[in-house]
Amino acid sequence: MTLRSLIKAVWLIGIYFFCLIGFAQETSSNSESETNSKSTFFDSKERQRFFAIMIGGHKPFTSGDNFMGEGLEGKSGIDFKVQMYIYKHFFIGLSTGASYFNVKNQELLGAYKKSRIAENYVYIGYEFFPTDKLRLGLNISIDSDLDYKNTGFSTSDISEQNDSAKLNRYGLYLNYELSKHFMVYLDYGYNESKTEIVVPAELDNFFKKGKYSTIGLGLVFTIGSRDLISRFVD
Repeated sequence: MTLRSLIKAVWLIGIYFFCLIGFAQETSSNSESETNSKSTFFDSKERQRFFAIMIGGHKPFTSGDNFMGEGLEGKSGIDFKVQMYIYKHFFIGLSTGASYFNVKNQELLGAYKKSRIAENYVYIGYEFFPTDKLRLGLNISIDSDLDYKNTGFSTSDISEQNDSAKLNRYGLYLNYELSKHFMVYLDYGYNESKTEIVVPAELDNFFKKGKYSTIGLGLVFTIGSRDLISRFVD
C-alpha cells in the first residue's frame, strides 16, 4: 500500500471515528464546570483541541540551481490537512495536495509546458500561543510520496510523463481564531524533493533535487477540547 492510498484510507475511517469521539466528549465536557488555568506561550488548557481539518490554497515559488529553480515557475496549489493532538499541543498530521507549475525553460527540462506535483506526506509538530487569538505552529514531514506529472508535450506521441520523489518539508503557520472551533491560517513551507528521475550522469546533480517554497492561506475547523492521551489518562 502506497502512502497516498494509506492517507486516503485513514481519512475515510479516521475522520469519521475521531469526529464521533470529539463531539461526544465535547458535549460531555460542556456539561461540567470548566477549570480556569493560566495560558502561557507554550501551553493553554482552554485552547486545547483534539482534531483539526485545514483546507486552503497556496502559491509555490521555485528556487536554487536545480531543475525546478531553473526550469519551472510556480502557478498555484491546493492543500487539505488533518491533524490530531497527541499530547497537549504536540500533533501528528496527514496532508494531501498539489502544486502546479509552468515550464519557463524547455531547453533544460524538455518539450512540455506544464508540471504538477501531487503531494502526500505525514508530519509532526507543535503549537505555541503568542497572543489570545493567535496560534503559531511548527511542523516537519516524516514520510512522503510525491508524483510529478508533466503535460503539454509538443509531440503528439507523448501525452504525459510521470516521475516519483520523496519530500523533506519544513513548515510554520499562524492561525487566527475567529471562534472557538473556526480559524483562518497563513502558512509557509520549505520543500525539497528528492527525485528518482533517470538522467545522464553529468545531469544527475541538477535533477536529483528540486527546491520550492509555498505561501498558503485557508480555513481551519477543529473539534474537541482535550488531547488524545488526556482522554484516556484523566
